[in-house]
Amino acid sequence: MISGMHRPGFLSHHGARAARALPAAALLAALLAGCAVRPPAPPPAPVARRVEPPTDPSLPASAARALAQRFAYMHPIGHGAGHLQVDDADDLAVVLAPIGQANDAIVALLVTGAGGDYRVVAASKVVAPGCETCATTVDIAHHLLSVHVLHPSDPEFERITYQFGYRDTDDGLRLVGVTAAQPAGDDPIAHSYALSTNLVTGARVDTLDATQSDPSRRRELRTTVPLRPAIAFDAFAFTPQALGPELRRHPVAAFEPAEPLPASAAAQLRTHFAGMAVQAYSTGALRTDGLRDVAAVMTPAPGTDGEPVLALLFAQGDGGMRLAATSGPLTHNCRGCDVQVQIAHKALVVQTTVADTSGTHIVGYQFVAPRSGAPRLVGVRTVLASRDASGDSHRYVNTANLVTGDKLDVIEDVVHGHRNRVERASKVALRPPIALAGFAFDPAKLDVETRRDFNP
Repeated sequence: MISGMHRPGFLSHHGARAARALPAAALLAALLAGCAVRPPAPPPAPVARRVEPPTDPSLPASAARALAQRFAYMHPIGHGAGHLQVDDADDLAVVLAPIGQANDAIVALLVTGAGGDYRVVAASKVVAPGCETCATTVDIAHHLLSVHVLHPSDPEFERITYQFGYRDTDDGLRLVGVTAAQPAGDDPIAHSYALSTNLVTGARVDTLDATQSDPSRRRELRTTVPLRPAIAFDAFAFTPQALGPELRRHPVAAFEPAEPLPASAAAQLRTHFAGMAVQAYSTGALRTDGLRDVAAVMTPAPGTDGEPVLALLFAQGDGGMRLAATSGPLTHNCRGCDVQVQIAHKALVVQTTVADTSGTHIVGYQFVAPRSGAPRLVGVRTVLASRDASGDSHRYVNTANLVTGDKLDVIEDVVHGHRNRVERASKVALRPPIALAGFAFDPAKLDVETRRDFNP
C-alpha cells in the first residue's frame, strides 16, 4: 500500500535526504542572500523539439498495410508474434498509439488469412487511458496473449500483466488471468508485493517477497475470488479499477509468519500475558548481532476488555528470554488498525495502518535499544494516502527525528499520470527521552512531530 524511511530504519533515510540538502540555517541564509542581490534574468530557454515516438520497423508488410487501413491515425510501437489459438497459424498482437505519442495505446490482434496476408480480427480498448507515463508491451506464448502495462507513477502496482486466451477453439478471446507486482518502497515496513489471479478457476496467490532488510520473511497467501462472467478481449477496460477483487492487496497481517516463534519466547509470553494471543511478531538482532530479540503484538481474547500491547523480549546468553518492556495500548483511538512489527538493522519499527473515507493512514514508530538503558523512541513517521475515482493519487508524508529534531514534510501526488512532489524541511523542539515501556501509540501525543503543517 504505502513513504522517508531506510527500511526499516527511517531515520537513516531522513539523514541521507538531509545530507543532500542544505542545513536549515544555511538554506535560510542562501534564501536571504538571494533576496538581497537579484541575479540577472537568464536567457529564455530554447523551445524543446518534440521527439516523435519510434514506429515499430519490424512488422510484416502485410500487417502494416492492414493496420494502416483500419487505424489510419495510429502508428505501431511494438508487437509480439506466436501461436495463440491453434498451433498451425501465426498470430500477431500489435501495440498502436495515436500518431505523435506513445501513450493511450490500444492492442490490435491479427491473424493470417488464406493467402498468407494478415488481417485485423480484434482491437482492445485504450490501455491505461490518460496515463502519459505508462508503457505497454505485448507477447504471445503458450497460447496466451500477455499485455504488460508499466505504471511508473502508481503507488499500488508498478507492473500489471493481463493474460488473454481461448478455452476452446471456437471460444472468443477472453481475460483468463492477471498478475501484478510492486517493488519494496520506502514505507516504515516495506515489502515487495506480487499477486497472480486465475479468472477461470478463481485461484489467487499473493506473495510478500524477501527484502534486503528482511531476507527471511518471504510469505505466501492462497485465496480464491468469485468467478466473473467471461470478459472479452475487446470489451475489457485496462484499468486496475476494472478488477477490484483480483487486484486488491491483502494486509500483511493476513500472511503467516515465516519464522517460528522461539519456544523460550512463547513460554515467556504465556507467563506474562495469560489469556492473550500473539497477533504478529518479529525476531532480530536489536542490541547485538549475536542474539535475536523478539517483539510481539499481544491481543486480548475475543469478547474481553483490553487493547493490544507490544511485548519486547531480550535474548539471553543461555538461550532464554526475559521480558524487557511492555508498551501501552497499540491502537488507541484506532479501532480496526492493522499492526506490524519488524526488527532489522538494530531498530524496532512498529507500524499501524487503518483505512477510512479520507484514505489510508499509516504511522510508523522507530525505537532503539542500547546495550545498557531502556528501549526508547527515536523517530515517528505518518502517511495519509488516498486515490480518487479518476485514479489520481494523493500522499502526505512527514518524518520526525526525535534525536536531532529534524522534520521533513513531503506532498506527492500523481495526477493524470504525472508525479508532482514538493517537500519542506524544518525543526521541532527536542523532547525528553520517551521509553517504550508504557508508551501509548497515539500520534496526538506527538502533535508537533506528526502535524501536517506544510501546504505548497
